[in-house]
Amino acid sequence: MFGYEFYLTGGFDNSIINNSENKTFLPAAKENSSRLVTIASGKPLLTAKAALRNSKIGELGISYMGGIYNKFTADGLTLDDKRKLSVVDIDFNTTIQKFNTLIIGEWTWIHVDVPATYSQQYGRKQQGGYVDIIQPILRRKMLGWEKATLNLACRLEYADWNRGRFKSTGGNIADDVFSIVTAISFRPTSQTIIRFNYRYNRQRDILGNPPATLAGFQFGFSTYF
Repeated sequence: MFGYEFYLTGGFDNSIINNSENKTFLPAAKENSSRLVTIASGKPLLTAKAALRNSKIGELGISYMGGIYNKFTADGLTLDDKRKLSVVDIDFNTTIQKFNTLIIGEWTWIHVDVPATYSQQYGRKQQGGYVDIIQPILRRKMLGWEKATLNLACRLEYADWNRGRFKSTGGNIADDVFSIVTAISFRPTSQTIIRFNYRYNRQRDILGNPPATLAGFQFGFSTYF
């Protein structure tokens, strides 16, 4: 099977490089609710995806998201160069039929045209991804649900917020985080999940100092209507 998607959306704004995180941070644009009705650059963001699926092997998809993110004109006056954001993503999922083991993986490359006046603290290139391994251990009628499932899961995550080297020293720019998450989840139906996680993080600062570690428990609930 072959599938594709194509969208034009409101896109991002200058907050991806001007935010409280003090780094290139795409999620910062979520704070601007006006982007749902206006486009900062005046030009829509393009998102496209193509996917190929084989019932015996799995599904492979490739996605692209890109466009101008900054406000470069106002009342006919040029404020800045047109600054482009581009994201390329590859995702894959498959099921090992013998054990019903689900494997989901994704890797993303990001490139942002950051103004030369910004320090190297603001990454022009980013990358990251994850791998999920989900193993059903019990599938039967439970608590009144006919086809409930109990799963064990493990997730590996990595994000490099600033990929490159310092211009002055040639040393590696760190600013990355690696996580291992183990979980047990309960699915009463295919569209509802209750999940209990244990997360362990190792995060390095921009200079690559010994990593700070963080561990903790998380509880989540998700459903679709």
